[in-house]
Amino acid sequence: MDSLPYAWGGPIGRAVLKDRPEDFRVDEVLPESPAGEGEHLWLTVEKTGQNTAWLARQLSRWANLPLRAVSYAGLKDRHAVTTQTFSLHLPGRADPVQPLVIDGVRVLSQDRHPRKLKTGQLVGNRFTIRLRQFDGDADALTERWHTLVEQGLPNYFGLQRFGSGGANLERARQWFRGEAKLPRGQQSIHLSAVRSYLFNTLLARRVEDGTWNRLLPGDFAQFREGQGGFLCEQPGPDDLDRLADGRLSPTASLPGDRTGETTAIDDWESTVLADEQEWLEGLSARRMQRARRKTRVYPEGGELSWDAGDPVFRFFLPAGSYATMALREAVTLEEDRHP
Repeated sequence: MDSLPYAWGGPIGRAVLKDRPEDFRVDEVLPESPAGEGEHLWLTVEKTGQNTAWLARQLSRWANLPLRAVSYAGLKDRHAVTTQTFSLHLPGRADPVQPLVIDGVRVLSQDRHPRKLKTGQLVGNRFTIRLRQFDGDADALTERWHTLVEQGLPNYFGLQRFGSGGANLERARQWFRGEAKLPRGQQSIHLSAVRSYLFNTLLARRVEDGTWNRLLPGDFAQFREGQGGFLCEQPGPDDLDRLADGRLSPTASLPGDRTGETTAIDDWESTVLADEQEWLEGLSARRMQRARRKTRVYPEGGELSWDAGDPVFRFFLPAGSYATMALREAVTLEEDRHP
């Protein structure tokens, strides 16, 4: 993460991230609420210091269900206070009678719904993050934060995507080379790590070139909300107006096999990734199709307040964007290492 170029001149201070779980709060935002009836029990909990996958296993035991009957939209930080919804498939069964008693877990609500909660079924997350031991200019930090809120920041993938010490990438490399096998259930996360690394490589070059927030001929532009967009063969005045006010952003590839005509941007991306053929061939061999991701993201509703000299950030990010990558544009983060 430290080697990725900054868009706004680099951090202007240092601070400690996640000194304690309550310093990093994440509230999940889903696209729908339970209807009050159906085969699936939607259970919303607040958890402190607990891993999402571990909690899913505890819920399967609590409800006497196979693990596959418990689902959630995505993983949440362990060293944090997070609100998250799980769905439990209970066809023809009543809700569990016994109370859910798990250390660090509090039930906020539960209700029935006709459909299960699917992986990726997430609008985004609201963050409240307190940094401690801030060493820097408070006024400069406030100004930088306003810049990020108003003008956006590079939509890099965070380190979490690659596993501890980049382990997911290393396992993917061994898998691609035939030196190791991956269970089917683990293949997706490793393919995602490879594509995330390649996307970061493309975005880093655009940050260096000053084009991460500009529309170039042949760019695929996406609207601020959702994944809809269009091929921008030659940006016109309306495109540039929407780019300037944040309604449109450029994209870069999540590499895979391409369809359709090749654009100038496709050729440019191929040049940038010329030394990454092992990754590209591995993705192609597994029939991955090229997708797109915005190069720019906004910390929506961004606020910065101060508490006893500590900066406290409040903002929303769409699903797939990383709070740590937003904060790094303003502050060098020294993350407390928990066991």
